[in-house]
Amino acid sequence: MTRRGGLPRRVSLVVILAAVPLLAVRQASAPLRSAADHVVLVGIDGLSPEGLRRVDAPAFRELMKTGAYTFHARAVIPTVSSPNWASMLMAAGPEQHGVTSNDWDPDRFEISPVAIGTGRTFPTIVGELRRARPSAAIGVFHDWDGFGRLVERDAATVVVDLDGPQNTVERAVAWWDARRPALALIHLDHVDHAGHENGWLSLEYLEAVREADRLLQHVVQALRERRLWDRTAIIVTADHGGVGKKHGGLTQSEIEIPWIAAGAGIVKGRELKQPVTTIDTAATIAFLLGVPPHSAWTGRPVREAFAGR
Repeated sequence: MTRRGGLPRRVSLVVILAAVPLLAVRQASAPLRSAADHVVLVGIDGLSPEGLRRVDAPAFRELMKTGAYTFHARAVIPTVSSPNWASMLMAAGPEQHGVTSNDWDPDRFEISPVAIGTGRTFPTIVGELRRARPSAAIGVFHDWDGFGRLVERDAATVVVDLDGPQNTVERAVAWWDARRPALALIHLDHVDHAGHENGWLSLEYLEAVREADRLLQHVVQALRERRLWDRTAIIVTADHGGVGKKHGGLTQSEIEIPWIAAGAGIVKGRELKQPVTTIDTAATIAFLLGVPPHSAWTGRPVREAFAGR
């Protein structure tokens, strides 16, 4: 049987099916469009949603008002720092990347990663950004000395271990002035310290949350003064919460974390309804910067947070 125009039906079907793989290849190889020129990730160790609810935190509230947010994002189990910072940066859980405790080291681990990135570890957003943009400026500024080992140091432009949250933020802002990086990671540790020393939601803990708000305002103000706010996306989140003077358990207070995004490419004033987990953070950064996600990543961009999604 033939169709109008003389081609047999089966021949037409074969031609169409043969074109599908070619179209897929063309789409896969096309460069991704970025929604932001710069991304800043501010990670606040031990920051719980309840801690934010209990204090006057104008910088956090302003980002929530002008961006997208949820107080019900999830950390991964175990609810300790290294597995969760790794999961945030590696877009996968401990069962994939192998960072299962704070004793983990690239040369000392119990579970090997299912994939290796540009370094000796599971691929992070730092390594994948470097792979996609060899000349990009990438800065990592951390207040906990264990944070730096979780990224491919050769992939970052700078990895700086600093003492105290104020020094960390000031050094990050100064480097931003000099380099205008595609990606800056800022890790603050003082809220977690207050939780361990005095208890989560103690007066000292809540004062540490207020200090985090003041430091966050410093970062946002620096971006606005340099007229970079409209070109920059900022994500603020945490690795875990806590209960009593500890974390690492299986309670809601330990596994729930805040997740806030604002700036370039982000919708304004939206409380996120879809589930968000910490493994989605690196995937979201990659999407914002137009970086192809690594094939081993399991995290997904938080598309509900994007303007014009």
